Amino acid sequence: MSVIEFQTYIDNGTIELPKEYHDRIKGHARIIILTDEGDDEEDMVEFLLEHPYQVATSTPLTRDEIYERR
Repeated sequence: MSVIEFQTYIDNGTIELPKEYHDRIKGHARIIILTDEGDDEEDMVEFLLEHPYQVATSTPLTRDEIYERR
């Protein structure tokens, strides 16, 4: 396996491979996408809403516990 790193823009789900790599890359490839920091926050919230974190020992708060004032 070889590793190639480059920066590009994704347009309509398409990643353009720089011309200097056209002859090196043929067939199947594994792609890892790293986005700019500003985009990560929104993506993480969306991910957590779609895939809630499951905890086996958690118990929901009662109404009294939610509104309890200290």
